Amino acid sequence: MESLSLVAFGVCLALVFPMSLVMTVRTWSRRRTWVHAEGTVTSVKTKRQSSGNTQTTVRYQYLDSSGQQRSGTDTPWFREPKRNSRIAVMYDPDRPEISEASSMTWLYLMLLFSLVLFVGGVILIVSGLGT
Repeated sequence: MESLSLVAFGVCLALVFPMSLVMTVRTWSRRRTWVHAEGTVTSVKTKRQSSGNTQTTVRYQYLDSSGQQRSGTDTPWFREPKRNSRIAVMYDPDRPEISEASSMTWLYLMLLFSLVLFVGGVILIVSGLGT
């Protein structure tokens, strides 16, 4: 019974990596087809949630290829930009109102972390099957 638990937990850990890989490939694909622009941070708001954690929301503006001013929001994972600072933005050329900050740092770190979980999951699967 214990070996079955190890295998099941190992499979759960190992599945994190393929899901992260799919997210990374989709984001890379979007980066190649979306238009890149420079945005300006218009506001940074941090809220304390009931759990005690804080969530920061950044609003930014950018100009699309037709010169129309657009705005968007993002929730940064690592760095909190200052108001009036410049950020890299990418937007859908077919629907320029859809945008996101184009930082990939969080995605690379998530991929690395999920790879560690994958290796741990494989080790648990092998040890569970070996008993």
